[in-house]
Amino acid sequence: MNNHDQTLDIRNTLTDYAKTLNTADKAAIPGFYTSDGKFMPEGYKTLGSFELLKSSGDYLKDYNFKIEYSIQDIVIDNHFAFVVADAKTSEKDPVTGITFDKQSRDFFVFKKIADQWKIYRYLFNKVKNI
Repeated sequence: MNNHDQTLDIRNTLTDYAKTLNTADKAAIPGFYTSDGKFMPEGYKTLGSFELLKSSGDYLKDYNFKIEYSIQDIVIDNHFAFVVADAKTSEKDPVTGITFDKQSRDFFVFKKIADQWKIYRYLFNKVKNI
């Protein structure tokens, strides 16, 4: 598979991951990660891929969480890919009904497992409220 095809696969994986988060499909989230994958959000503890199954689904649903990635750069090196993206998120506080929009810089390390790109590490930092 050439670099162009691999880049397209990574883009599609990230698009599908966003759709999964946006629909609060918590059962599908671990499938995007390697078995030893890590989610490392700013200000919170690091979660393994299967810890995400327990912790994320209710939050995503209760807060009507939505995310959209804008990929800025993809670098592929053998079985690893490094992705820099900007993300816009929206969440609605279920108590107050107030919607918060944020923008962040997101960094992914993907690892190729059995011809599929999986998230090995995902970290981000909030840039600003919008």
